[in-house]
Amino acid sequence: MRRWRPSTWAGLSPNGLGHQKPNHYGDMAKVAWKNRRHPLYAWRILSRGTCDGCALGVTGFHDWTIDGVHLCTTRLNLLSVNTADALPAHALDDVDALRGERSGAQVRELGRLAHPMRRRSGERGFTRIPWDEAMWTIAGAITRAGGERTAIYLTSRGVTNEVYYAAGKAARAMGIASVDSAARVCHAPSTYALKESIGAAATTCSFVDVLETDLVVLIGSNPANNQPVFMKYLYEAKRNGTKVAVVNPYLEPGLDRYWVPSSPESAIFGTKICDLHIPVRPGGDAAFCNAVLKVLVERGAVDHDFISERTEGWSELVASLDEQAMEDLLLTSGLTLGQVRSFADLYASSPTAILVWSMGITQHRDSVDGVRAIANLGLARGNVERDGAGLMPIRGHSGVQGGAEMGAYATAFPGGLTVDEDNARHFAELWGFDVPSSPGLTAPEMIEAAARGELDVLYASGGNFLDVLPDPKLV
Repeated sequence: MRRWRPSTWAGLSPNGLGHQKPNHYGDMAKVAWKNRRHPLYAWRILSRGTCDGCALGVTGFHDWTIDGVHLCTTRLNLLSVNTADALPAHALDDVDALRGERSGAQVRELGRLAHPMRRRSGERGFTRIPWDEAMWTIAGAITRAGGERTAIYLTSRGVTNEVYYAAGKAARAMGIASVDSAARVCHAPSTYALKESIGAAATTCSFVDVLETDLVVLIGSNPANNQPVFMKYLYEAKRNGTKVAVVNPYLEPGLDRYWVPSSPESAIFGTKICDLHIPVRPGGDAAFCNAVLKVLVERGAVDHDFISERTEGWSELVASLDEQAMEDLLLTSGLTLGQVRSFADLYASSPTAILVWSMGITQHRDSVDGVRAIANLGLARGNVERDGAGLMPIRGHSGVQGGAEMGAYATAFPGGLTVDEDNARHFAELWGFDVPSSPGLTAPEMIEAAARGELDVLYASGGNFLDVLPDPKLV
């Protein structure tokens, strides 16, 4: 049994007074109203279905990690997507009217697509077509365009590993190298740096480990907004004595105190989450990690046995750290030496730790270096391949990791293998057809190629480039 003294880094409010509490009953009422036309179907989806909002494997009201009811607002808010009625018959007759009067969210609220819809050049809107026409139109367009002038994009929500694999394989069968997914858009730096550092492009631990760890470090990640189901795990971990450090320029209110609706006590009073906040400067995460490593090395607070038995390049890393002045690292990270030492104290005193990061790390110019630095920090303390320890790039949607693992990637084959002649030959032997041996276009490059007139077909399964890519006018 672990016993912890009350935190001295963050003021504890015993009853959550002064904090804005969420209105769970109001939110539930809104969900019920949105799904009022098909209440029984909505109940079946919730009680029997798999969550299409998160990546934590929730099935029905339960998962495979925590006992009791497990439900989050993200899943509830997505419920109306599944229970929506079909679009009105003439809703897409005039695209200009929709574009001028409604936002993307308002267009989605009109209903779901019940049939294939086609809009030809010069027409004001879409008209319904038979499935045969839709399939032959797509097949014909790809055949005429050829693999080099065709691109395929898949988003993560609702797409399973099997779909990712089949799509990536089918693309290569048609000679299409430009197949990309939301996994690369969000976490390509994690995939690249982890593959390079530890040989695997995914998390090294499970969510069971979160319940067993001594310390969770959230770096450039806000699961209170983006992965709310994870907060239930974090709540249970806190009850077990786990400490939480937040390395982020801003301490999000949900990471300061969070209300878990399935826990009566937490739903009323809230749960204190953050024990130590490190306000790192945007883009200063690698410098912060290196500064912490310097302190740990100076104190001898690294796992020398693990390092000598399980890692390579330690002496080179230490030599590199010696060349980095602490003053420069502090300036780049925007921190004081006291703040770095406070984190080092907590990290060194924790027998196990899980380092969690998200797009606050991966969507920066030096993102790969940031992931490398986090991996070094984890390896230095032996926080890999042990219970309650690990490196965890956290995703926001179900199956997003599958896009990278299954090969729906412009720059990787299944298993994260590099796109080159040797690996293309390997998959050609496995699959029985020629496979493109050069990397294809990534999502932003697809748009740029289309603007240059070099792309004839873009097959997009889900996703909205207007929302996820920069420069909507160009898109």
